[in-house]
Amino acid sequence: MYRRNAVAAAIKCVVFWLLSASVAQAAVYRWVDERGQVHFSDKPHKQAEVLELKMQGNNGWQPLDIRVIQEGSLASAAQQLDLARIQREVNEVYRFYDQVMYFDFYRQVPVKIHLLADQREYMAFVQRISGHSAANSLGVYLPKTHEIAVFIHDDALGGIESTYRTIRHEASHAILHSLAQILPDWLNEGMAEQMETLSYSPEGFLISSHDSNRRSFLARKNKAMDVLAFIEVRSNDWRNANHQRGVNQQMAGQLVYMLLSTTYGRSLITRLLQDYKRGVNKRAFYLLDEHYIGGAQALKTHWHNWLKGGMSTPAEIRLQ
Repeated sequence: MYRRNAVAAAIKCVVFWLLSASVAQAAVYRWVDERGQVHFSDKPHKQAEVLELKMQGNNGWQPLDIRVIQEGSLASAAQQLDLARIQREVNEVYRFYDQVMYFDFYRQVPVKIHLLADQREYMAFVQRISGHSAANSLGVYLPKTHEIAVFIHDDALGGIESTYRTIRHEASHAILHSLAQILPDWLNEGMAEQMETLSYSPEGFLISSHDSNRRSFLARKNKAMDVLAFIEVRSNDWRNANHQRGVNQQMAGQLVYMLLSTTYGRSLITRLLQDYKRGVNKRAFYLLDEHYIGGAQALKTHWHNWLKGGMSTPAEIRLQ
Protein backbone atom coordinates (compact mmCIF):
# COMPACT_ATOMS: atom_id res chain seq x y z
CA MET A 1 0.00 0.00 0.00
CA TYR A 2 2.79 2.39 0.93
CA ARG A 3 4.66 1.52 -2.29
CA ARG A 4 1.52 2.07 -4.39
CA ASN A 5 0.90 5.46 -2.75
CA ALA A 6 4.53 6.40 -3.22
CA VAL A 7 4.36 5.56 -6.94
CA ALA A 8 1.14 7.56 -7.30
CA ALA A 9 2.72 10.52 -5.53
CA ALA A 10 5.78 10.30 -7.77
CA ILE A 11 3.59 10.29 -10.88
CA LYS A 12 1.73 13.36 -9.61
CA CYS A 13 5.04 15.13 -9.03
CA VAL A 14 6.23 14.35 -12.55
CA VAL A 15 2.94 15.53 -14.09
CA PHE A 16 3.06 18.71 -12.01
CA TRP A 17 6.66 19.33 -13.06
CA LEU A 18 5.80 18.88 -16.74
CA LEU A 19 2.83 21.22 -16.47
CA SER A 20 4.93 23.75 -14.61
CA ALA A 21 7.66 23.56 -17.24
CA SER A 22 5.07 24.02 -19.98
CA VAL A 23 3.71 27.13 -18.30
CA ALA A 24 7.19 28.47 -17.63
CA GLN A 25 8.07 28.15 -21.30
CA ALA A 26 4.96 29.97 -22.45
CA ALA A 27 6.77 33.31 -22.36
CA VAL A 28 10.35 34.48 -22.27
CA TYR A 29 11.20 38.10 -21.60
CA ARG A 30 14.09 39.84 -23.29
CA TRP A 31 15.41 43.21 -22.18
CA VAL A 32 18.45 45.42 -22.67
CA ASP A 33 20.30 47.13 -19.84
CA GLU A 34 21.82 50.61 -19.91
CA ARG A 35 25.05 49.19 -21.38
CA GLY A 36 23.23 47.59 -24.30
CA GLN A 37 23.64 44.05 -22.95
CA VAL A 38 20.79 41.70 -23.91
CA HIS A 39 19.23 39.67 -21.05
CA PHE A 40 16.65 36.86 -20.97
CA SER A 41 14.33 35.93 -18.12
CA ASP A 42 11.11 34.03 -17.46
CA LYS A 43 9.85 37.01 -15.44
CA PRO A 44 8.98 40.53 -16.64
CA HIS A 45 11.52 43.27 -16.05
CA LYS A 46 10.58 46.80 -14.99
CA GLN A 47 12.50 48.34 -17.86
CA ALA A 48 10.44 49.77 -20.72
CA GLU A 49 12.34 47.74 -23.32
CA VAL A 50 10.87 44.42 -22.19
CA LEU A 51 9.79 42.21 -25.08
CA GLU A 52 7.57 39.18 -24.57
CA LEU A 53 8.40 36.26 -26.83
CA LYS A 54 5.67 33.71 -27.40
CA MET A 55 7.14 30.31 -28.00
CA GLN A 56 6.26 28.99 -31.47
CA GLY A 57 7.36 25.44 -32.11
CA ASN A 58 10.93 24.45 -31.46
CA ASN A 59 12.70 27.65 -32.49
CA GLY A 60 10.13 30.40 -31.94
CA TRP A 61 10.01 31.34 -35.62
CA GLN A 62 6.95 31.62 -37.83
CA PRO A 63 7.51 32.67 -41.47
CA LEU A 64 5.99 35.96 -42.58
CA ASP A 65 3.70 36.30 -45.56
CA ILE A 66 5.86 38.33 -47.96
CA ARG A 67 3.85 40.03 -50.70
CA VAL A 68 5.58 39.93 -54.10
CA ILE A 69 3.97 41.87 -56.95
CA GLN A 70 4.99 41.55 -60.60
CA GLU A 71 4.53 44.93 -62.27
CA GLY A 72 4.31 46.24 -65.84
CA SER A 73 5.13 43.85 -68.65
CA LEU A 74 6.39 41.32 -66.12
CA ALA A 75 2.82 40.74 -64.96
CA SER A 76 1.82 39.27 -68.32
CA ALA A 77 5.16 37.70 -69.27
CA ALA A 78 6.39 34.22 -68.50
CA GLN A 79 7.58 34.09 -64.90
CA GLN A 80 11.35 34.57 -64.73
CA LEU A 81 11.81 34.67 -60.97
CA ASP A 82 11.02 32.01 -58.38
CA LEU A 83 8.51 33.82 -56.16
CA ALA A 84 8.65 31.08 -53.52
CA ARG A 85 12.42 31.52 -53.33
CA ILE A 86 12.03 35.28 -52.89
CA GLN A 87 9.60 34.78 -50.01
CA ARG A 88 11.83 32.16 -48.39
CA GLU A 89 15.03 34.20 -48.66
CA VAL A 90 13.45 37.45 -47.46
CA ASN A 91 12.10 35.52 -44.48
CA GLU A 92 15.65 34.33 -43.81
CA VAL A 93 16.80 37.96 -43.64
CA TYR A 94 14.04 38.71 -41.10
CA ARG A 95 14.96 35.58 -39.20
CA PHE A 96 18.62 36.60 -39.05
CA TYR A 97 17.77 39.93 -37.43
CA ASP A 98 15.40 38.21 -35.03
CA GLN A 99 17.62 35.34 -33.90
CA VAL A 100 21.16 36.67 -34.35
CA MET A 101 20.73 40.41 -33.80
CA TYR A 102 18.06 39.88 -31.10
CA PHE A 103 15.28 42.01 -32.58
CA ASP A 104 11.72 40.97 -33.32
CA PHE A 105 10.72 44.33 -34.78
CA TYR A 106 10.21 42.63 -38.17
CA ARG A 107 6.54 42.35 -37.26
CA GLN A 108 6.34 46.11 -37.83
CA VAL A 109 7.59 45.89 -41.42
CA PRO A 110 4.65 45.50 -43.86
CA VAL A 111 6.89 45.40 -46.91
CA LYS A 112 5.70 44.82 -50.46
CA ILE A 113 8.21 43.81 -53.12
CA HIS A 114 7.59 45.10 -56.65
CA LEU A 115 9.35 43.26 -59.48
CA LEU A 116 9.89 45.02 -62.81
CA ALA A 117 10.92 43.49 -66.12
CA ASP A 118 13.84 45.81 -66.90
CA GLN A 119 15.67 48.94 -65.80
CA ARG A 120 13.53 51.28 -67.91
CA GLU A 121 10.27 50.10 -66.32
CA TYR A 122 11.93 50.11 -62.90
CA MET A 123 13.07 53.73 -63.16
CA ALA A 124 9.64 54.85 -64.38
CA PHE A 125 7.93 52.98 -61.53
CA VAL A 126 10.17 54.46 -58.81
CA GLN A 127 9.79 57.96 -60.25
CA ARG A 128 6.00 57.59 -60.27
CA ILE A 129 5.78 56.16 -56.74
CA SER A 130 8.38 58.29 -54.96
CA GLY A 131 9.07 61.27 -57.19
CA HIS A 132 12.79 60.45 -57.07
CA SER A 133 15.22 59.12 -59.64
CA ALA A 134 16.43 55.54 -59.36
CA ALA A 135 19.30 56.02 -61.81
CA ASN A 136 22.46 54.02 -61.10
CA SER A 137 20.66 51.69 -58.69
CA LEU A 138 19.96 47.97 -58.86
CA GLY A 139 17.02 48.17 -56.45
CA VAL A 140 15.59 50.52 -53.87
CA TYR A 141 13.71 50.57 -50.58
CA LEU A 142 11.08 53.33 -50.41
CA PRO A 143 10.69 54.17 -46.70
CA LYS A 144 7.58 56.36 -46.99
CA THR A 145 5.51 53.53 -48.43
CA HIS A 146 7.50 50.55 -47.04
CA GLU A 147 8.00 49.15 -50.53
CA ILE A 148 10.90 47.56 -52.34
CA ALA A 149 11.34 47.87 -56.10
CA VAL A 150 13.77 45.69 -58.06
CA PHE A 151 14.13 44.89 -61.75
CA ILE A 152 15.40 41.70 -63.33
CA HIS A 153 19.12 42.22 -63.89
CA ASP A 154 20.59 41.30 -67.25
CA ASP A 155 23.79 39.31 -67.56
CA ALA A 156 25.94 42.45 -67.60
CA LEU A 157 24.65 43.29 -64.10
CA GLY A 158 24.99 39.77 -62.74
CA GLY A 159 21.81 38.14 -64.02
CA ILE A 160 19.09 36.48 -61.97
CA GLU A 161 21.33 35.75 -58.97
CA SER A 162 22.18 39.45 -58.72
CA THR A 163 18.44 40.16 -58.64
CA TYR A 164 17.92 37.81 -55.69
CA ARG A 165 20.90 39.33 -53.87
CA THR A 166 19.50 42.83 -54.37
CA ILE A 167 16.12 41.83 -52.96
CA ARG A 168 17.80 40.53 -49.78
CA HIS A 169 19.89 43.71 -49.61
CA GLU A 170 16.84 45.96 -49.78
CA ALA A 171 14.94 43.80 -47.27
CA SER A 172 17.72 44.59 -44.78
CA HIS A 173 17.18 48.32 -45.36
CA ALA A 174 13.45 47.86 -44.71
CA ILE A 175 14.11 46.10 -41.41
CA LEU A 176 16.69 48.59 -40.17
CA HIS A 177 14.44 51.51 -41.13
CA SER A 178 11.76 50.05 -38.87
CA LEU A 179 14.36 49.90 -36.09
CA ALA A 180 15.65 53.47 -36.24
CA GLN A 181 14.85 56.47 -38.40
CA ILE A 182 18.46 57.62 -38.14
CA LEU A 183 21.22 55.08 -38.64
CA PRO A 184 24.79 55.64 -39.87
CA ASP A 185 25.08 54.76 -43.54
CA TRP A 186 28.16 52.62 -42.97
CA LEU A 187 26.17 50.39 -40.59
CA ASN A 188 23.00 50.39 -42.70
CA GLU A 189 24.81 49.57 -45.94
CA GLY A 190 27.29 47.25 -44.28
CA MET A 191 24.53 45.05 -42.85
CA ALA A 192 22.68 45.05 -46.18
CA GLU A 193 25.83 43.85 -47.94
CA GLN A 194 25.99 40.84 -45.59
CA MET A 195 22.45 39.85 -46.51
CA GLU A 196 23.52 39.51 -50.15
CA THR A 197 25.52 36.39 -49.25
CA LEU A 198 23.28 35.14 -46.42
CA SER A 199 21.90 31.61 -46.48
CA TYR A 200 20.09 29.50 -43.91
CA SER A 201 19.90 25.79 -43.12
CA PRO A 202 18.82 23.77 -40.07
CA GLU A 203 22.43 24.09 -38.84
CA GLY A 204 22.12 27.88 -38.73
CA PHE A 205 23.06 30.94 -40.76
CA LEU A 206 25.96 31.25 -43.16
CA ILE A 207 27.41 34.54 -44.43
CA SER A 208 29.98 34.04 -47.15
CA SER A 209 32.75 36.48 -47.99
CA HIS A 210 31.50 39.04 -50.54
CA ASP A 211 34.35 38.39 -52.96
CA SER A 212 33.41 41.05 -55.51
CA ASN A 213 33.30 43.66 -52.73
CA ARG A 214 36.63 42.48 -51.36
CA ARG A 215 38.35 42.59 -54.75
CA SER A 216 36.84 45.97 -55.61
CA PHE A 217 37.84 47.49 -52.29
CA LEU A 218 41.39 46.13 -52.36
CA ALA A 219 41.85 47.48 -55.89
CA ARG A 220 40.89 50.99 -54.72
CA LYS A 221 41.95 50.95 -51.09
CA ASN A 222 44.15 54.00 -51.67
CA LYS A 223 40.92 55.99 -52.09
CA ALA A 224 39.49 54.78 -48.78
CA MET A 225 39.54 57.01 -45.73
CA ASP A 226 40.80 56.15 -42.25
CA VAL A 227 38.38 53.69 -40.64
CA LEU A 228 37.66 55.89 -37.60
CA ALA A 229 36.98 58.88 -39.85
CA PHE A 230 34.82 56.61 -42.00
CA ILE A 231 32.37 55.78 -39.20
CA GLU A 232 32.01 59.48 -38.35
CA VAL A 233 30.98 60.74 -41.80
CA ARG A 234 27.45 62.15 -41.94
CA SER A 235 25.02 60.29 -44.18
CA ASN A 236 24.73 62.90 -46.94
CA ASP A 237 28.50 63.31 -47.12
CA TRP A 238 28.93 59.53 -46.97
CA ARG A 239 26.63 59.03 -49.99
CA ASN A 240 28.20 61.87 -51.97
CA ALA A 241 31.68 60.50 -51.31
CA ASN A 242 30.49 57.04 -52.36
CA HIS A 243 29.27 58.40 -55.70
CA GLN A 244 32.56 60.23 -56.24
CA ARG A 245 35.03 57.57 -55.12
CA GLY A 246 32.81 54.50 -55.37
CA VAL A 247 34.48 52.76 -52.43
CA ASN A 248 32.38 53.55 -49.35
CA GLN A 249 29.81 50.81 -49.88
CA GLN A 250 32.49 48.15 -50.35
CA MET A 251 34.34 49.41 -47.28
CA ALA A 252 31.14 49.32 -45.21
CA GLY A 253 30.48 45.76 -46.28
CA GLN A 254 34.01 44.64 -45.45
CA LEU A 255 34.04 46.42 -42.09
CA VAL A 256 30.77 44.85 -40.96
CA TYR A 257 31.90 41.44 -42.22
CA MET A 258 35.06 41.72 -40.13
CA LEU A 259 33.00 42.67 -37.07
CA LEU A 260 30.49 39.84 -37.50
CA SER A 261 33.32 37.32 -37.72
CA THR A 262 34.15 37.69 -34.00
CA THR A 263 32.01 37.47 -30.88
CA TYR A 264 33.11 40.88 -29.62
CA GLY A 265 32.49 42.39 -33.07
CA ARG A 266 28.98 40.94 -33.17
CA SER A 267 28.42 42.31 -29.68
CA LEU A 268 29.38 45.76 -30.97
CA ILE A 269 26.93 45.54 -33.89
CA THR A 270 24.12 44.38 -31.60
CA ARG A 271 24.78 47.12 -29.07
CA LEU A 272 24.95 49.81 -31.74
CA LEU A 273 21.61 48.70 -33.17
CA GLN A 274 20.11 48.62 -29.68
CA ASP A 275 21.41 52.13 -29.01
CA TYR A 276 19.95 53.53 -32.21
CA LYS A 277 16.68 51.71 -31.54
CA ARG A 278 16.45 53.50 -28.19
CA GLY A 279 17.28 56.82 -29.84
CA VAL A 280 20.61 57.32 -28.08
CA ASN A 281 21.94 60.71 -29.17
CA LYS A 282 25.65 60.04 -29.26
CA ARG A 283 28.24 60.17 -32.01
CA ALA A 284 29.10 56.83 -33.59
CA PHE A 285 32.76 57.17 -32.61
CA TYR A 286 31.94 57.43 -28.90
CA LEU A 287 29.46 54.54 -29.03
CA LEU A 288 32.06 52.39 -30.76
CA ASP A 289 34.78 53.47 -28.34
CA GLU A 290 32.50 52.52 -25.44
CA HIS A 291 31.30 49.16 -26.73
CA TYR A 292 34.28 47.70 -28.61
CA ILE A 293 36.76 45.70 -26.55
CA GLY A 294 39.89 47.85 -26.36
CA GLY A 295 38.04 50.88 -27.70
CA ALA A 296 38.21 52.64 -31.04
CA GLN A 297 41.98 52.34 -31.34
CA ALA A 298 41.72 48.55 -31.02
CA LEU A 299 39.21 48.47 -33.87
CA LYS A 300 41.55 50.61 -35.98
CA THR A 301 44.37 48.16 -35.32
CA HIS A 302 42.20 45.13 -36.12
CA TRP A 303 41.01 46.75 -39.36
CA HIS A 304 44.56 47.65 -40.40
CA ASN A 305 45.83 44.12 -39.75
CA TRP A 306 42.91 42.54 -41.61
CA LEU A 307 43.42 44.86 -44.57
CA LYS A 308 47.14 44.10 -44.59
CA GLY A 309 46.33 40.38 -44.75
CA GLY A 310 44.17 40.84 -47.85
CA MET A 311 40.87 40.33 -46.00
CA SER A 312 41.03 36.69 -47.05
CA THR A 313 39.86 35.15 -43.78
CA PRO A 314 37.41 34.02 -42.73
CA ALA A 315 35.97 32.71 -45.99
CA GLU A 316 32.60 32.36 -44.28
CA ILE A 317 30.88 33.10 -40.99
CA ARG A 318 28.63 30.51 -39.36
CA LEU A 319 26.08 31.73 -36.84
CA GLN A 320 23.41 29.95 -34.81
